[in-house]
Amino acid sequence: MKTFDAIINRKSVRTYTGEPLSENELTQLLKTAYASPVSMGNYDDLTITVVTNSKWLKRLESNAQQTFHTDRAMLYGAPMLIIISTKLQGSSADNAAYSNAATIIENMNIEAVELGLGACHIWGVINALAQNQALMQEMKLPEGQTPVAGLVLGKSNEQYEARDIPMDRIATQRLD
Repeated sequence: MKTFDAIINRKSVRTYTGEPLSENELTQLLKTAYASPVSMGNYDDLTITVVTNSKWLKRLESNAQQTFHTDRAMLYGAPMLIIISTKLQGSSADNAAYSNAATIIENMNIEAVELGLGACHIWGVINALAQNQALMQEMKLPEGQTPVAGLVLGKSNEQYEARDIPMDRIATQRLD
């Protein structure tokens, strides 16, 4: 598949078979993460946490459900959650940190399409985790880093198909 097609076909997948990813699939996804551009080359400011243990997945989902007072499935039954954590400074410099995390997630998201895996960029579970210092410590997330982005992944019966992308979807200015 061409990169353009993977981008056009990409969608948020929210149904999973529960079948785990292979080591090769995970390796491919991580390789695309490692290939991501990072502002000023500050790769040491980032950590990728791969969660496949069902007890941890349930715990993270429960934490988010409690935080947001809901009972809906926030991880959609996916067998894998990838968390991106980064150093935040509490200033406008954090724009680069958030951008780095988003770029890593999107690279993996596009690779998931290429591999025929379902993927969904999530925020709620990550936001709830970032508010729970005890849970972050228990997960051994690096001190001084904050979880800022997440991607659930897994095998799915959903298919990727070409989408009609409206050319007026995002307001666009040109300065010719």
